Amino acid sequence: MFKLAFICFVAPLFLLFTNTSSSHNTSSSTNCPTYHCKNGPNISYPFWLSQGSPPDQYCGYPEFGLICSDHGDPIFSPPPGYYYYVKNVDYGKHSLNLVDFDTANQTCPRALHKVPLGNLPLSQSSLNLNLGFYYNCTSYPSGVPSIKCLSFGVKESFVFVMGNETKGFDWLENCEANVMVTVMKDQITSDNGLMHQFAGAISEGFVLEWRTSSNCVECEASNGLCGYSNTRKEVLCFCNDGTTRSNKCDGGSSTGLSRLIIDPSCQGLFSSWRNWGTADMHPTLHF
Repeated sequence: MFKLAFICFVAPLFLLFTNTSSSHNTSSSTNCPTYHCKNGPNISYPFWLSQGSPPDQYCGYPEFGLICSDHGDPIFSPPPGYYYYVKNVDYGKHSLNLVDFDTANQTCPRALHKVPLGNLPLSQSSLNLNLGFYYNCTSYPSGVPSIKCLSFGVKESFVFVMGNETKGFDWLENCEANVMVTVMKDQITSDNGLMHQFAGAISEGFVLEWRTSSNCVECEASNGLCGYSNTRKEVLCFCNDGTTRSNKCDGGSSTGLSRLIIDPSCQGLFSSWRNWGTADMHPTLHF
């Protein structure tokens, strides 16, 4: 009887102690580190480096995982198949400067697509300007300068600041392709200089601003840093007190705590303790 009572009393306390300790061993500094590729800016929350994160979980927005290229440059791939160099990140202004992988540092770039933001927590910056490219036009107004390095036989290609196309001509009807490309405003000084400036502007990239991910609103509102568990398929919140919780820090369940499973024989013993009339015989147990 004494042996059973000892086990039933000590086991819950042992489990509670060990689980509470383990929940405090995951600090935000450990789970939300700053990464760095060979080149480029530091990679910090809400971004994370996929090569350096634990396989089961990471700290950062699910959409903001970065990789390091073979040459040591940080690469952002918003949707799969689209790749951008991360040239700079301003964590104070929540903005990042991206350069299209396919057109970077080309003297005569042919942009293939616009920036595919989709449902990502990203938006265009007011620092940006949109250019419209019209490729392989079979007919075009006289006097409009073409992009000579993109000429293809009798077909010519053109670029305009969006909205400033030659009026009264159907560019979409007479050209094989039309692509909108985003650059920074300060890279284009005038429409007249566009023909000589667009290549350099594309190489300098554009600016996007991020907002709180919809999955991370509760976590950040509770002063936590948001992450995700690939194992449990749930949002994590890394808290200032060192715990890792589900969804948010205040009131969220700690992922380090386990449920205590009480053996039926112990349950019977606890019931007996409750029924004993002497107050001194009632141990204080917290579950």
